[in-house]
Formats: sequence, C-alpha cells, structure tokens
Amino acid sequence: MHRRTLLQAAAMTMGIGIAHSKSQAAFSAPAEEALHAATWMAWPHSREIYPDIGYFEEVKLHLSRLANAISPFEPVFMAARDEDFTEIKNLCPDRVFPVAIPTNDMWMRDTGPVFVTSRSGQLAAVDFNFNGWGNKQQPRANDAAVARKVCEHLNIERLETALVGEGGGLEYDGQGTLLLTDSCWLNDNRNPGVSKADMTAELQHLLGVEKVIWLPGVKGQDITDGHIDGALRLVRPGLVMTSGFAGDDTLWSDVLRESKAILARETDAKGRRFKVVDVPGALDPANPSEALFTGYANYYVANGAVFTPRFGDAPADAIAQDRLAKLYPSRHVIPLDVDRIYECGGGIHCVTQQQPAV
Repeated sequence: MHRRTLLQAAAMTMGIGIAHSKSQAAFSAPAEEALHAATWMAWPHSREIYPDIGYFEEVKLHLSRLANAISPFEPVFMAARDEDFTEIKNLCPDRVFPVAIPTNDMWMRDTGPVFVTSRSGQLAAVDFNFNGWGNKQQPRANDAAVARKVCEHLNIERLETALVGEGGGLEYDGQGTLLLTDSCWLNDNRNPGVSKADMTAELQHLLGVEKVIWLPGVKGQDITDGHIDGALRLVRPGLVMTSGFAGDDTLWSDVLRESKAILARETDAKGRRFKVVDVPGALDPANPSEALFTGYANYYVANGAVFTPRFGDAPADAIAQDRLAKLYPSRHVIPLDVDRIYECGGGIHCVTQQQPAV
C-alpha cells in the first residue's frame, strides 16, 4: 500500500502549492540513535560495476565483515537475489537474514527507503525514487525498486513523492531538525526546476521535521554530488560531528568551513545552538589507494554500538575512536577494516539503513 504526497512533479516545477493528507503528517523520521528493530543491507551482484572478479569477492568479504559485526546487536536483513543466499549464509552465519529483493549494488542507505513512524506506533517508509545518483551509474533497475520491495516485504505503507534523492543526503535528529546539501537535492540531475521552498515543504511533510537547514555541498566532484553523511553528522539534537583534514585547501574543505559557519549562526528546531566536534580524517592510511575515502563521519549507529572505519593511520584511528566514544558514551565503538567499501566511494553508513523499532 502507498500514498502519493505530491500531485505531480509538474506542479512543483510550476510552483503550484502541494496538497498533503492530514493522516500522513503524523509520520516522522526517528533519529539514527533511536532503538532499531533491524539493520538493512544490500548484497551486490552486478559484475558490470565490479569487473575485476577478485576485487568483487573482496568487496563482499568486507561487506559481510560489517554485517557480522552488527548482527550481535540487532538483526541484519540482507536484500539479495535468491541465487546469492547460499553465499551470504556461508559468509554471514548468524542473525544475518537474506531477503529475496534483487539488487545491483550495496548502497542500501541510498537505494532503500527512509523509515518513518507515527505516534500510534505505525511503521512506514519514504521512497525517494533512486535514479543512480543523477543517472551516474548503470545498471540500476533492481536498485531503483529496492525501496518499494522493502516496503512490500514488511507490508508497510510506502510514502511516494516526486522528489528524487537518497538517504545518505539527509541528516535528521528525530526532534524536528533536518540538515542536507543543496548540491545533491537542488540539482537538475535529480530534481530539475524544483524550488528550494517547495522542496523544503515536501521534506518537512515527508519526514515530519519542522526546520530544514540547507548547507552548500559540492556538486559534480563525486558520484553523490556531496552527500552530507560523508562529512557532517547529527550526533544528537544540537550536537554535530564533522570530519575534515588539517591544511586541506580543496573545495571540499572550503565547503565544510562554510557549512560550519552556517551552523554557528543557526539554531535547531527547538532553538538550541549547535556545538560542532571535529574529528580529523586519516592522512596516512595503510591502504594507499587514491580512491580511498578516509573521513570518519560515515559511521553507523546501531543498538548499543557505533561502527567506524579503521584506516591504518594509527594516531588518526585512535583519535576517532576516542572522540566517538565520548560522543556516544552508552555504546561500544567498534572499528572495522572495510577499506573495499570506502574505496568504492562510500562507507559504513552508506551500506546500512536502520529500521526503527515501533
């Protein structure tokens, strides 16, 4: 079952007001640190994306390492083709449950739905119409259907929208505040002609947020067009963690500084000033690959644990683990060597999606 929340994409393009149903407005997106029923992940199978067969096998080993680390804390549902079930069960023997949802790649944060809940305890999810990060990746036919199929599997309401975007482009605190980048969402490769005002109203409605804070982001420099979860995370209401690099003079660093300046003069939905904690990225990783994404912001919060990358830069790894332990004092901080995921342009957060408990 589903409900369409926009009359049509053309209405937004023309600046026509959006009509919403009162019942859906009761849904809101819980914070990632709220109690989970499970974690969702996706098993890759499209060799066109990973033409090197040996490397493809290593990617799956690193993905299974993460799934096995999460599974003692909460069940893991792994979307996959039926023919991949045996491989998954061999690599992930405990509390990782294959689900017959065909995939192309492993980025469940972006291909899967964004879960929302109601005060009455109903679970639903938003389908943001994954289009390969602005038509940058093929094949993606299976991935484009993952959000819908997850909702069907769980027999929950699928909230439709004409907006195109990804879960990795959204940071919300569960108390009415949403952070996102205009480079990703206000981009013609996803939402041509959509105004910031219309998009803000739609996101407020879909996710049950009161205040939307737009940050600049970086367009066209990576496949995501500057997803917010690569550099900046909402730890809890009013508290933000960022991960940059000392002495960095790139566009990424300029944009991060601008984002921090915006947050310094903003308040959240409840009027709180933001506190920002910086965690320096790894500068000397054990893996010298130029493609390796070595910021620590792309961590995942599960029940009782925080999963963070271990890059092999011992001082940087230790600082990141220490600061995350202070940011999440009631959780175990578990560092993992999952370089193959980070080499592919994403991280631990990108391959996980929390299903909130209701």
